[in-house]
Amino acid sequence: MHPTFTGNLNFGEMNGVKVVNKVQAALEHLNADDAYLKLTLRLFAPPDEFDNTYARWRDGRRLLVLARQPGTGRTMIAHALLATIREESQRQVNVGALHFGGGETFPIDRLHPAHRNWAYVVEVPPDEEGFTLRSRLFRMTLTQLEAELKRRECWLIFLMSPEQWTACVDETISSLTAEIGNAVPAKIVRKALAVQDPALDVERWLAANEIKALLADQPPAEVLDIVELIRSAAHAAPGQLVALQETEEEADHAELADGGDRWFARRVQTVVEARRNWRKQLLSWHRHRERTSLQRSFLLAVAALPSAPGAYVYALANKLEGKLSGKQQSDLAALSAPGIIELVDAIEADLADDDTVVFRHDGWDDAALHYFWTDRPFSRQTFLTWLAEAPTDTHRSTFESLTSGQQQELAARIARFAVHWAARQQRPEPLAKLASTWYDSTLLWQVFVAALDEAATQSSTHRYIHSMLLNWVTRRKDLALWRAVAEVCGLEFGRRHTGKALRRLKHVAAIADPEIEQAVQRSVITLWDDTSVRETLFDTVIGWCENPATTSVAYRAFSALAAKTDHDQITPTLLARGDQAGFIPSAADLATGWTVLLSPQGSKEAEQLVLATVHQWLDVALRQHQLQDDVLGLLRNAVNHPEEPGVISPRERLRHYLFTWLEASDGTDITERNNIYLRLSKLFDGDFSRRLTGDDSAGGTDHVA
Repeated sequence: MHPTFTGNLNFGEMNGVKVVNKVQAALEHLNADDAYLKLTLRLFAPPDEFDNTYARWRDGRRLLVLARQPGTGRTMIAHALLATIREESQRQVNVGALHFGGGETFPIDRLHPAHRNWAYVVEVPPDEEGFTLRSRLFRMTLTQLEAELKRRECWLIFLMSPEQWTACVDETISSLTAEIGNAVPAKIVRKALAVQDPALDVERWLAANEIKALLADQPPAEVLDIVELIRSAAHAAPGQLVALQETEEEADHAELADGGDRWFARRVQTVVEARRNWRKQLLSWHRHRERTSLQRSFLLAVAALPSAPGAYVYALANKLEGKLSGKQQSDLAALSAPGIIELVDAIEADLADDDTVVFRHDGWDDAALHYFWTDRPFSRQTFLTWLAEAPTDTHRSTFESLTSGQQQELAARIARFAVHWAARQQRPEPLAKLASTWYDSTLLWQVFVAALDEAATQSSTHRYIHSMLLNWVTRRKDLALWRAVAEVCGLEFGRRHTGKALRRLKHVAAIADPEIEQAVQRSVITLWDDTSVRETLFDTVIGWCENPATTSVAYRAFSALAAKTDHDQITPTLLARGDQAGFIPSAADLATGWTVLLSPQGSKEAEQLVLATVHQWLDVALRQHQLQDDVLGLLRNAVNHPEEPGVISPRERLRHYLFTWLEASDGTDITERNNIYLRLSKLFDGDFSRRLTGDDSAGGTDHVA
């Protein structure tokens, strides 16, 4: 059985999932919204061992591991623990989320040094290519981490899979895990309906045998889906309910209906059929003897384009019919052809006051698409092509041509649909088709990347999207897909999942494409903000510098890092040496990066960027005497290499930049600039002279003084 995505206008996000996503977004920024935390507690149905687990975590252990599979309520449990400690402390304990980081352990320094009385949740990334939790190191980290949490009066919850925990656990840390159990589905229903629909007779619904059968052994996410179906059916108009066959009036339906209430029986049966993806009703609809191919195409068009203008969907359905049938499109302009109103009624929908099409049955749109995907495998590619092209059609003849804003809105709807459909089907084709079709459109591409980034950071979709992005860069040879991954790594996905982003960037670094190189450059800057991955990130960039196949992207990445300044907006972060500097690059690696930076560049824009960066570093050498030897030494070593005949060497390029820096003096610091100019020039000349005479004994390592 496949659950439906309920709600025609929310693209499958159930209210419960929305709460989880909203709370997670607030937690990620260490600024939890108390209103959402309170709502979490109102919606949360605690498992039997929740209170005992909470008390043990609050009063002693400080560190708790929820080793559960995704979709089993582990995120909601963690949020409820945070919300409870926040409420019991009368808001004296702050709550938030921390990222696991890019390494294979969780370093203690990820705890904010100034935080006291904080409670955090940390989701451990699933194992994947390039990342496997190191059991021994991670185990040692947990022991040290718990001691540090106690010292700071803080608490932390790890979310991870049972397989990961089994690989790490031993007798020293086994007590950290929480055997919290599962919430009873009926309790989840009562909690959810008490918040969302308190007037509804929930006990009557829970007493219905078919509802009991639907709820049996379902995880929390599926129970919340059923809750939405119950709410929808409870308030549905008669025309939105399934009809009972005369032969079904006896036995089960009489029992369901409290002694024969056929209206309630129809509402219950509507929930059951929606949960079953309306398969029986759609089969009956498709087999109707007067059903036409155009009606089927119109059903698909409406299902895939929710909230789009009716006339626009009408024209697109006509185009879809032509593509699927392989025949010339029918002339909908003729009065003999079916009109919008007739087609809307034929697909069991209504035309709203704003001329958009609204289905009568909850989940009918998603069910119709699922039915088509299963029933017509040879038509899938054609349908996806039509869907990707939909925002580019104008249809001026309908007087409903789209403005750029409407086009963007329609593209966003299609992208969100493709995300949820891909995540549900565990197939990347819908998103891959959008990428290849929208690649050349600036407007549509921005919409696509934004939707992909959102999907990669939402708790309801991120796991599949993460694995899909990795597959795109390791198993597919498609420039559009590679570019999409490179760009998403520089957005919120990169900020939240730095380790994953870095592993994906490694695969696209060797691709010679200006758009991808620029995206990698932006992503490197994003990832640099996560101090826990700086060492790994810098090692990766230097690896690009050393590989002739990746020098182009290496130039962009290293130039971005070289120009980035510390908190004082003056000192390059690569030169920061303060107490909080953390990772400090080696002089040899910095020289390797500068060698690439000072190599011939392909454009005047690139030359100007290098000139500005050289001037920036020389300014630091001028104003911060404690860094002067470091700056001059690494620049000197960066160009201390044999020269290629007929090519302007990095040494001569650096000489040019050094001279322009000297000439840029306003006169107040000319003496100091001239001293630096002479010192660095002497070093260049000395190295060059030793190479000419064959005396490399100094090796460019003598002091810069």
